[in-house]
Amino acid sequence: MARDRDVLQVFLVAAIPVAAIRLGMGFLRFQARRKRGVQSFRATLVRSGMPAEQAAQLAQSYHDAGSLRKVLRAAGAR
Repeated sequence: MARDRDVLQVFLVAAIPVAAIRLGMGFLRFQARRKRGVQSFRATLVRSGMPAEQAAQLAQSYHDAGSLRKVLRAAGAR
């Protein structure tokens, strides 16, 4: 029984850093895609004839809708 506990501890010590790195890389990828999406959205709005100021406000709303912090905060408020 003690040997099983030791194996579990070794597994956790090895697996947690790998999971943290994967989670961190996934988050950074998400942030980069989100940024490119917002920039593309803003540029499309301006190209289609919307005033730059309004396009910037709408793009900011689009950016905020994808905010992981705000999503998690809203989920915690329930």
